[in-house]
Amino acid sequence: MCRIFVLMKKIAMIVAGLMLAMTMSAQLAWDTEMTKNDFNNAQTVISKTENVDFSNPVLGLGGGLSIGKISILSAYDDECVITLSQTGIAEKLTFAWQGGSNGTLTVSQSPDHNTWSPVYTAEGNTFSTDTEVEVNLATNTRYLKFAASARTAVAFRKIKVTELKSLSAGTDEWPFGSGMVDDADGVKTVTVTWTNIVAAVSSTDSHFSASLTTIGQKNLINQTTQLNIRYSHAEAGTHSGEIVIAGEGREVRIAVSGETKKYDQTLTWIQNIGECIATDQVVLNAFASSGIAVVYESSDPGIAYVEDGVVQIVKAGTVTLTATQPGNYKFNAAEPIAKTLTIRKADPMIGVTVADITYGQALSEAVMTEHIGQVEGTLSWVDIDPATVLNAGDYALTVLFTPTNTGIYNTRTMQVALHVNKAIQTIVWDGQQTELTVGEAIPSTAVLSSGLEITYAFTECLLSIENGVITPENEGEVTVVAYHPGNENYLPTTVIMTVFHIAAGQHPTPVKQLTAEQQKTARKFLHAGHVYLHFDGRVYDASGKRID
Repeated sequence: MCRIFVLMKKIAMIVAGLMLAMTMSAQLAWDTEMTKNDFNNAQTVISKTENVDFSNPVLGLGGGLSIGKISILSAYDDECVITLSQTGIAEKLTFAWQGGSNGTLTVSQSPDHNTWSPVYTAEGNTFSTDTEVEVNLATNTRYLKFAASARTAVAFRKIKVTELKSLSAGTDEWPFGSGMVDDADGVKTVTVTWTNIVAAVSSTDSHFSASLTTIGQKNLINQTTQLNIRYSHAEAGTHSGEIVIAGEGREVRIAVSGETKKYDQTLTWIQNIGECIATDQVVLNAFASSGIAVVYESSDPGIAYVEDGVVQIVKAGTVTLTATQPGNYKFNAAEPIAKTLTIRKADPMIGVTVADITYGQALSEAVMTEHIGQVEGTLSWVDIDPATVLNAGDYALTVLFTPTNTGIYNTRTMQVALHVNKAIQTIVWDGQQTELTVGEAIPSTAVLSSGLEITYAFTECLLSIENGVITPENEGEVTVVAYHPGNENYLPTTVIMTVFHIAAGQHPTPVKQLTAEQQKTARKFLHAGHVYLHFDGRVYDASGKRID
């Protein structure tokens, strides 16, 4: 009767387990110790006999972290079946147990809940205190069964199933050696062996890259992947880093290293620059074997510097020009070459003309014009005061050219021709009294612009003119001509004619010397720079003496 009951109980448990296995998803997570919630979850613990208890651990062990007590009564067998995750691959089972005596403790595995194989057995008259166990599981294991038979009471705890994962590489170091910049990428192939894993591939140095960004796949065992590692030669230098393959708690690091070298280049500068004139254009012709443009440096940019391969001269002096080629990503710097350049001042190429001036103008008024070279600067007279007024005529004078940029040009003296024209003079004879009386002298109103003495000519000798005073001597009509013939500095004037009518005189003989009182009442006038007195029809000098 008892045996029939036990057999029926086993059959019912198997049927229930199969149904649960088909309808429920696996719940026990990999690499995680079972908790109280797992024990009380029907999707994790899919079958158990009636004597399996999850809340009354033996000897106070377990609590929320134990399966609890499997009580064995008489000849009963008691067991508990848990299901593993349906994805992944089993690796190891670890657990701890504590139990009584006179019985057998068995832990079994199965891929399908039907075919069981033991992975651990303990039996005999023993009493174990918290024995820890680690066993390997078949990779297709999906179910675990914990069982006790005969009169044994046992508690299981610390139950954990690890998932099989592995990751390894054929090498942990790949030195690439040396290469030249711009060479093709160096390539190394590494065999990566993996099991049940998806790992990301990355590089810690941008000069190294991998052909794949991920490696692996779930639920496959002992697979290999060929990973190509590339070393770029785009940048010179010594490079090192790691190709990191990591995922799901596994990691492989492959140390990579390499060196990329630049090409050497040489600088050639066969030009003999020596010395030059400040106005010269000096084109430099150094060249690098790399074909890269040469850079020039000046020891004193205040004297000369180089722009686009041409020496830009600031002033005369001595400067050292150094040709360099500092290199680039592909070429090393070239050995520099230095040359000394002596710069001398230039003589300005100029010509000077001086416009004619007229007598009476100071030399400073002469307009000097520079031509030919058109060098900016100033012109000045040498050894002659600019305020000088030269007589009319032709002169050969010396001028000094002072350049504005004295750092580039020398000063220069030169001969110039200057012509001084004769001045024009004009004569005006207005307001003249023409009705005269014999013996009554009057001043001439004729005025010459130059201030020179006027020349008078007469058609009849009826009067005399001296010092600008007209003295009628005989009655009659006379034509008087006023003019100046010119001299070394003045041109002749035009001729001015005035007709005089002279009447006989009846005036008393005038006095020879004016008294002081008469001088006060006499009319004063200025002629040719002299002061004269006019009194009672006669002309007297400034002292009052009559002019005959």
